[in-house]
Amino acid sequence: MAYTPLATVLQQWQQTPEWRQRQQFLRLLQQWSQLVGAVVAEHSVPLELTSQGVLRVAVANSTWAQHLMFSRSPLMAKIQQTLGIALRDICFSSRHWRPPSPANATDDTLPKVGSLPSLAAAATPQEAFKRWQDQVRRRSRDYPLCPRCQCPTPIKELQRWGVCGLCYIRSA
Repeated sequence: MAYTPLATVLQQWQQTPEWRQRQQFLRLLQQWSQLVGAVVAEHSVPLELTSQGVLRVAVANSTWAQHLMFSRSPLMAKIQQTLGIALRDICFSSRHWRPPSPANATDDTLPKVGSLPSLAAAATPQEAFKRWQDQVRRRSRDYPLCPRCQCPTPIKELQRWGVCGLCYIRSA
């Protein structure tokens, strides 16, 4: 039995239609945001390129599915022109949508669900209240003070009303 060198086997394998289809799909994934734009790319992700030339795309909701359905023909033409991938159709569905995890979360005022510390259950209601009170104090220690009551106040409340929300309601 003769052995075929690995380089020859790989070269033959790369000539198969399955391999070319996977390479096309990888190029499509890499270029997706340039093809559809940043806003649409946030709400859609290609899932599969079938051997029949159908591109399956997951979208955030039915509104995005409908929006992209109306722009399906220009998108198919753009994919053909840019990547040389001849598509027969594009199917949009929210069934397999998984929201992307935010890379740069800008709102640091609240802890993210995945980063919550694991605490033992409070033994008493007073202990639970004390924990909550400490957490609120830590979260608001860098807030500016309300000019009327001197309580820590989120900057957005001060920008909007000039005082904290409680003082604003009292004055109304």
